[in-house]
Amino acid sequence: MFLSKRRIVLFGVIGALVITIILLPRIQYFVNAPNVNVIDFNLAAVNISNISNNTNNIELSLLFDVYNPSDKSATTSKVEYDLFGDNKLLGHGILSYEDIPLNGRPQFSPGQTTSLKSAIILQPSDINRDVIEKLISNSSDSVNSIRWNVNGSSQIESAFVILEKDFSDVL
Repeated sequence: MFLSKRRIVLFGVIGALVITIILLPRIQYFVNAPNVNVIDFNLAAVNISNISNNTNNIELSLLFDVYNPSDKSATTSKVEYDLFGDNKLLGHGILSYEDIPLNGRPQFSPGQTTSLKSAIILQPSDINRDVIEKLISNSSDSVNSIRWNVNGSSQIESAFVILEKDFSDVL
């Protein structure tokens, strides 16, 4: 008797596991995936955190407001961006939450705005010399006189799904 009750149960369990492994990635896009196209990243503020007189390095503090109008919660594992000041590339920034469990990452709750803080250090170069001089000369007014642009991407996550979201904003 090749097909005993034990073997039938064993084949049934193996079959269920194989079907689950094959179909789960397909099902998740329909069940749990938030619509990343509606999640909105905005550059809310750029402030000077620190100016090093020795090296002329400037640490900027950026504030991103992330609005999730969808009906599904989401989070992010990584945000990468390029910061421009007066249309000159100033630097590349990364916010990484990859080593933090999902429940400890910033939550993008439905209908809510979440703020993300990031720091970026500007190092003087021939390309960004004008912006650095503006920031060093009069730090409080110069931040507001510079046209800030940010272009980047974020990995949006929800339960089983990781989707890429590109964003761009001007302040």
